[in-house]
Amino acid sequence: MESINPEETAPVAVPFGSQEMLRLHQLRLLEWFATTGQKRRLTGEAVESEVVEPVPDRWELTRGIQPYEWQTECIARWFASGRRGTVKVVTGAGKTLLAMAIAEQVQNQQTPDLRVAIVVPTIVLMHQWYDALLEHGNLPASAIGRLGGGYQQDFEQGRRIVIAVLASAHKGLPRIVKDADVGGRLLLIADECHRAGATEMSQVFKTSRAYSLGLSATPERDEDVDTGYDESPLGQEIGPIIYEYNLAHALRDGLVPKFTINHYGLPMAPDERSRYDALSRSISDAMSTLKNHRDARASDGDFFSWARNVASRNKGQIGAVAIRFIGDTTKRKELLYRLKARHRAVSRLIAQEFAVNRDARVILFHESIDEVMDLYVQLHQEGFPVIAEHSELPGSVREAGLDLFRKGVAQIIVSARSLIEGFNVPAVDVGIIVASSGSVRQRIQSLGRVLRRHRGPSGEEKTSCIHVLYAANSVEEYLYGKVDWDATTGVDRNQYFLWDVEEEPRQQDGPPQTPLPTDQQIDPASLVTGCEYPGQYEGVELSCDSQGNISNAEGEYASDTAQLTAAILGVKKSAGRFRVTPARRYVLVRVPEGDEWVTRYVTRLATPLEFRKTDAAPQGSTDDWRQWAGHAKPGDPYPFGNLKASLDNLRFKRKQGGVISRRIRGGESYARSGERAGDSVKGADARRAIAALNQLLQRGRNVSKILVNEAGHVLFREGGKEFFVCALEKGLEFPEDLQLSENRG
Repeated sequence: MESINPEETAPVAVPFGSQEMLRLHQLRLLEWFATTGQKRRLTGEAVESEVVEPVPDRWELTRGIQPYEWQTECIARWFASGRRGTVKVVTGAGKTLLAMAIAEQVQNQQTPDLRVAIVVPTIVLMHQWYDALLEHGNLPASAIGRLGGGYQQDFEQGRRIVIAVLASAHKGLPRIVKDADVGGRLLLIADECHRAGATEMSQVFKTSRAYSLGLSATPERDEDVDTGYDESPLGQEIGPIIYEYNLAHALRDGLVPKFTINHYGLPMAPDERSRYDALSRSISDAMSTLKNHRDARASDGDFFSWARNVASRNKGQIGAVAIRFIGDTTKRKELLYRLKARHRAVSRLIAQEFAVNRDARVILFHESIDEVMDLYVQLHQEGFPVIAEHSELPGSVREAGLDLFRKGVAQIIVSARSLIEGFNVPAVDVGIIVASSGSVRQRIQSLGRVLRRHRGPSGEEKTSCIHVLYAANSVEEYLYGKVDWDATTGVDRNQYFLWDVEEEPRQQDGPPQTPLPTDQQIDPASLVTGCEYPGQYEGVELSCDSQGNISNAEGEYASDTAQLTAAILGVKKSAGRFRVTPARRYVLVRVPEGDEWVTRYVTRLATPLEFRKTDAAPQGSTDDWRQWAGHAKPGDPYPFGNLKASLDNLRFKRKQGGVISRRIRGGESYARSGERAGDSVKGADARRAIAALNQLLQRGRNVSKILVNEAGHVLFREGGKEFFVCALEKGLEFPEDLQLSENRG
């Protein structure tokens, strides 16, 4: 059993007694009297009634604002892309005004009776959009509705725009649009659109709409690693990435100030290192076991989701391994978040900044709410003007704290993930990423919170500094191998250090890891079949089987793949997943070697693989199918393409003279043949199919997977081609189908 360090679990001493409670209550009463109470006394009104004002014929949502060059280019690109698409733009570069300009042009030039639904992830962001529309536009307040955060407004009473918080939008927006019958003239804007990609929130995209626009600094989700954003569910709903404007672009154009990013690798204490190594060994062992039990066709990108699902079912030995894997991964993450060196480094960095700039404003980012509060208490006790911000605080406390920071009364915010997206904070002097997840998206979002152009009291433009803390010689270094930070943030803006906090930082030549090269950076002449591939394991993920077939994520099969699958099986030694790189079409596989997974090169495709579309029109007619099958023999090439499968993924097994099976929940089921079938015609069909399959085996055709198409023909695929087995008169009978029929009767 793992020992527990009392110092790590003891509650933090919080200086809050009866006198502090009294003082807090007194301050809240004064706050109420200075705002709401005085206003009621002077006006005699408790609630202002909403007056419906006329809406201008032409919208002016960006009055007095000259668009940046990138915004003008992006708007043109969006219209040229069919008035749909996703814009990947760094935080602070003007994506809100971009969206408002697009809505303005659509209303003025194409759809005078336009309606706009803006979906945002947070209540605070909803209010920011509302304020921006009123500040820069000519629409009256009565024309702008809100949904969420206590508001239940829709497109009635003359409203043209509804800003909806995602948690409310996914439930209510499709109905609101349908009831108002405005889907045919609706522009749907998804701000921070990566937040709308989760399965439980994707219901918002059932909203009927004419136009779509997605906005995010990092729209790609971690689950998109296999398909890419454009082919992901989110990219399919909103539209592909049509424009990218990153941090390096914004720096080049002067939209963000000059800045430096200091990356500090912090050491673990001896006891922390010992626990970390033990957890890492356990995680590695569990991962190897899980991957060996996993379906070879499953994709790499959803491994952790798959492991969590196995753990939740908690069945058998593999379930126990999954539970251990998930538990140890969580423990290791918490250990890294709570490194003693992080707190000491934060205190030193803030003290150094305040020593040279007493008016500095600082944001601290952390992943753990518990650690946010521990840091807040520590800095409060050290006498710093600090507030805490996270999603579990009451809304009134959050609003009041952010207001104090905007006014400069509080100079430090210690924030959990909530501040990364959706809060409009002023430009700051220093950002400290105390701890972050393994997500590139969150790291870039954090940078965008800090990098805003601002000036000092005398008008001089100020520069920003960001400090990034990570645990040296740990999995936290992997993040540096995912992206080229110089290319992302601007060349020569990153400095790397190793820092024993009791001493001065020691500068390093570069990051702890660098990204592997892309396929365009690798010379084809340097690659031979079976060699270890020196680049990224990138590109579209496909799957091959033992019969020489290749399929994609949509279940479509490629044509003429016998030679390619033979090459893949020669290197991989088994069927399963592989990838084709995007530019040079290198075929890559991942193979286990010891405790590691190694990427190996197979071959290079001369042309892209061609997949037969599942929605293509079938070839031939019913008479053609029947006439051909009347004289066809088992193993003949099948001449009719695009016929839909009525039964797919059937398997032929040799036991007991041959059986046809299919997977069902909890196991597999067998087609009834001969007298065992309740329907004698179906029993004869099964016997005929088994006899034909045995005949193919005797001729050396190793058929294991079969299907039945809409013509009633039993087929098998081999090398990307279809071959005939036999024709069925009525079909196959499975026990569960008969039971379902009896229940319906």
